[in-house]
Amino acid sequence: MMNGLAAIIPAAGLSSRMGSFKPLLPLGDGTVLSRCVALFRECGVERIVTVTGKRADEVAACAVEAGAEAVYNPSFEQGMYSSVLTGVRTLGGDVRAFFMLPADIPLVRPETVRRLVDEFERTRPSVLYPRFAGERGHPPLIAAEIVPAILNHDGTGGLRAVLDGVEADALDLDVPDFGIVHDLDRPEDYELALAVAGIRYPLEDECGELFREYGVSDHIVGHCRAVAKVATALCGRLNERPGAPRLDPGLVLGAALTHDIGKGTKRHEAAGAELLRAHGFSDAADIVAAHFDLTLSDDAPVTEREVVFLADKLVRCHGPVPLDRRYMEKVEMYRHEVGAEEAILGRLERARAVMTRFDRELNDSSERIAREALS
Repeated sequence: MMNGLAAIIPAAGLSSRMGSFKPLLPLGDGTVLSRCVALFRECGVERIVTVTGKRADEVAACAVEAGAEAVYNPSFEQGMYSSVLTGVRTLGGDVRAFFMLPADIPLVRPETVRRLVDEFERTRPSVLYPRFAGERGHPPLIAAEIVPAILNHDGTGGLRAVLDGVEADALDLDVPDFGIVHDLDRPEDYELALAVAGIRYPLEDECGELFREYGVSDHIVGHCRAVAKVATALCGRLNERPGAPRLDPGLVLGAALTHDIGKGTKRHEAAGAELLRAHGFSDAADIVAAHFDLTLSDDAPVTEREVVFLADKLVRCHGPVPLDRRYMEKVEMYRHEVGAEEAILGRLERARAVMTRFDRELNDSSERIAREALS
């Protein structure tokens, strides 16, 4: 077992507000429940217990196929705490701590679980909560020392009442993971989950949490937001081309908003990409890693990478700037350094080629689009 850790996934509820049975709804490559199980399996948590109730045989079959144990809660209609008790009673003495993740919270990223484990090992709190935008979410990581209090509680106030009793020894871990607070209560929640399950770039709210977590200055945030406006405008125009492959506006937005998150470090584009990968945003990281300089061959398609690259080159601080002026200002700043002028002019030539390609495919001026987006 991974460091004596387990996970309990209550999946016994009635799904009355959803109108459909939540654990078995399709999501990604499987179901809502199988995605929750896969989360912990990917993170190396070997003991995963799914608590069943309604449609117990189907849920158990799904859980076992995904790699979890299944245990039936005969009192599932009495509410969530009965499922908590059923799951906790299955834990053996070798468990040092366990995650609690209701089956209707399927969007948590593996990187969040790994960070919770690392922080728990470092600090050993009674409970470690993931927190997004100031709101605690799931899955909390609960120390085994709390098990007796859970088993002896009469259920009033649910698990929350028990955990409130050990609040003095609890800790929070801020994570840029919207999934920890997104549960599938209603059909619109499920529709959103279908849209974002498996994406490898930050949503706009997650970008804000990344800015806060890494102390990104207001100036850089303002620049990133300006670049995002231009990138979104360019992406929208490219997606209007008849028959052209559609670009992902969400990926463009998430990468543009975070493209300078590593600013202030040496090779900031590589530092920013590494930071994003650490949080599970690998698609955005690939774009951020390339935003300083790139080459677009004549036979290569225009992708989200080139959109963010060009948008960045058409923004200085928070406003639009002609491409040549952007680079020539750099020449003036660094020409005293050996080889700098030649290197900057080489990047300018490659950027011009990208902009020429955009202008041709859009039958419009990219610089004009940038000015309009920031007007």
